[in-house]
Amino acid sequence: MSSPARESNTVTEQIGEFYDDVGELVEIVGGNLHVGYWEDERDATPFLEAMHRLTGMIADRLRLRPGQRLLDVGCGVAEPAVQFARRTEVSITGITVSDGEIGEATRRIAAAGLRGRVSVQWADARALPFPDGSFDAAVAFDSLPSTADKDRWLAEIFRVLRPGGRFVFSEYPVVTELTEAEAEILRMGAILAPPSGLPEVAGIAEGAGFTIEETLDLGDRVRRWYPEFFRKLAGQRAELAQRYGEERIGLFEQGITPVFGVCREKIGYLVLACRKPS
Repeated sequence: MSSPARESNTVTEQIGEFYDDVGELVEIVGGNLHVGYWEDERDATPFLEAMHRLTGMIADRLRLRPGQRLLDVGCGVAEPAVQFARRTEVSITGITVSDGEIGEATRRIAAAGLRGRVSVQWADARALPFPDGSFDAAVAFDSLPSTADKDRWLAEIFRVLRPGGRFVFSEYPVVTELTEAEAEILRMGAILAPPSGLPEVAGIAEGAGFTIEETLDLGDRVRRWYPEFFRKLAGQRAELAQRYGEERIGLFEQGITPVFGVCREKIGYLVLACRKPS
């Protein structure tokens, strides 16, 4: 299957532009465009370490083996992919719709000495440019919330996995009913059509053909990430303002604060480990 030309799609372009706009600020989160994991409020794990912990939990459920091929759908700037590659001798292909993320991911991969094992390219998850059965495993780590076309994403991931291949993904379910204003705030933060809960998320995976092997409801374990993020931002704010300009940092704060406020109060966190039947 040849690589398709970029589809002129307003939503896809908006998602790409959103991540282009926040890309220069990934240093706040160490390149990890996902939340972190704490056992409870007494857990003293540092912010970045809590994010790496969640990456490790995802990696554990992928059960990767040396020589396998992993597809990272919505790979961000490839920090999780770098961690996966360091953990196991696998080959990883990441996809994103953000040109800015591709540039930063390429830099990070080279700095980690992983060129040849980890690569990133532009691709729309609704029409993956890979033949059937190309990958041994796939991951969509905090990327599925950025599409309203979840059925199509999972159908495409199912297609490019070999029989028996594993797929692990995370999703942001609604835990308290959203107002229309709150739903719009989430859309502005690239969180589209959040599902109503685990039954809906499981139904999407099973509808694509996957067998679900494990479900984790981690909402209470990741909620602390949002205030911790703002503490981290406050600690780096002067340096960031000097580097990027006060106006840019101010606009970033103005945009992200209401999004993370809604997420903390009304959005949960699910991880599902699935398998494509043999």
